[in-house]
Amino acid sequence: PPPGGGPNLDTCALRVAFLAYTNLYPEGLVAGEGRPGVSDARLENVLERIAEARGRADVVVVSYHWGDEYQTTSNSSQQKIARSLIDAGTDLVIGHHSHVVQEVEKYKDGWIAYSLGNFVFDQDFSEETMRGLMLRAFVRGRKISRVEQVPIRISKTFQPYVVE
Repeated sequence: PPPGGGPNLDTCALRVAFLAYTNLYPEGLVAGEGRPGVSDARLENVLERIAEARGRADVVVVSYHWGDEYQTTSNSSQQKIARSLIDAGTDLVIGHHSHVVQEVEKYKDGWIAYSLGNFVFDQDFSEETMRGLMLRAFVRGRKISRVEQVPIRISKTFQPYVVE
């Protein structure tokens, strides 16, 4: 233990890397040397960042803004990208953009939530846009052992609440 008798963070802390991307913006908005912007979402770049993160973290999470709005199932592009991210060492892919919930799947050693839907948003024109998901990830042995879907609803004043 370190001086003072506290826990040794090198041996007990869970190190989580959180990467975020979108493929819905033009390349001109990608950050560059001395220029702020969005992360470079070209697949080869994302896979390199995952490899770097995997070398430093126990769990790698990738958040991805993608997909088709108001579609309740993922498209083939989302599936291809998500599975490539898992194959590269990502433990959990969390998707968003469609404004509606899409499927959650276990793929090899990872988990993919294609879209968590809305959480706080003022789209009250359909039942689907007034719902969302939270995920509870369980970690055992420095790996995500399972995920639990926690359904939420959005109230008439656009506040989220857990569905019992």
